[in-house]
Amino acid sequence: MKKYLTKKRIICYLFCFILVCTAVLGITYARYRTEVAGAAAASTADVALNSSIDLSSALKEMVPGEKREILFSVTNQKDASVSEVAQEYSVTVTSTGNLPLTYELAEKEAVSNGKSVESPPSVQDLSYVWTGGRLPHGAAAVHTYTLTVSWPAAQADGSYADEFDRITLTVDAKQVKPKTN
Repeated sequence: MKKYLTKKRIICYLFCFILVCTAVLGITYARYRTEVAGAAAASTADVALNSSIDLSSALKEMVPGEKREILFSVTNQKDASVSEVAQEYSVTVTSTGNLPLTYELAEKEAVSNGKSVESPPSVQDLSYVWTGGRLPHGAAAVHTYTLTVSWPAAQADGSYADEFDRITLTVDAKQVKPKTN
């Protein structure tokens, strides 16, 4: 007796095939399915640094033998918001080098919270860079500095007449990486 594929047998085979697929897929899918739920609170730092100012106007019409002082502050707060991360900062003075100026950076008052920049600066091309400044996290701190710009009297050459020098003061801050044990 020969077996023929009848409509009834085809439906039975399809039903068995679907039943086997459902069982196999249901078991294997259950192995890889996972549900995870969680909650956490996060806060971000309010960093108010990385700024630059042009000092050219403050040093306009400077003559040989003259010294000018520029007062500025570095802080870790903006309005009532204090930074939640410690920050290391550097102070950079960059000029175009058209005038023979020298630069000195000094603390106006002793730093009580954090650490001030280190002297002497490193000189890179036409930039003086003071590094090592540090602002603490969670507590307001203000580091006040005096930048003294001098034009030595011995450099009174007539070739500097009507010369212009663009001078920029930049404070660059970066978040301190946490120490791991």
